[in-house]
Amino acid sequence: MHSICVFGDSTTRGEWDLEKGGWVNRLQIYVHSKNTNRDKVYNLGISAGTTSTILERFEFEAKIRKADALIFQSGGNDSVVLESKNGPNNIPIDQFRKNLEEIIQKAKNITSNIIFIGFKNVDETKVTPAPWGDYYFNIEIKKYNEVMKNVCQENNIPYLDIFGLLENEDFTDGLHPNAAGHEKIFEKVKNFLEKEKWI
Repeated sequence: MHSICVFGDSTTRGEWDLEKGGWVNRLQIYVHSKNTNRDKVYNLGISAGTTSTILERFEFEAKIRKADALIFQSGGNDSVVLESKNGPNNIPIDQFRKNLEEIIQKAKNITSNIIFIGFKNVDETKVTPAPWGDYYFNIEIKKYNEVMKNVCQENNIPYLDIFGLLENEDFTDGLHPNAAGHEKIFEKVKNFLEKEKWI
């Protein structure tokens, strides 16, 4: 793969990894250490990203970088419960499924090399509610991850489950991984991509 584009949210972006800038940047460093050719890993994560924001922008950003591989990591900000413990999900689960299906169909027009990564678990003691007022529940994340897994299976797209990978000490604020957490995600993704023969 000469151009791998990774789309997602603040976890993808690498926030709070003060050592190496997140799991995607760690992946880029690893790829470059193995191959000094033109292979690139582009980190296209944005804070508060969802499947809806991915849909709005990924085609243009992938094409301009001549992507021949796409990685999507989303679900946490889609599943987040707004306003109160019993409030609505940010992106209703039916819309989440539709977004995933549309992302896949559009991604297939760019490349056949597509992978989805489910959302990680959270430390609920710190994010129910989070300091900014929203509620992140592991049970909701699991529901959204299961939808992603099923949509990927239906479309023959590889899916990587990282739920349960992180311990509470691997978070800074209950939601965003610290350097140790990002290292765990990087190792899991690296091994998966090597198994898929992407890197």
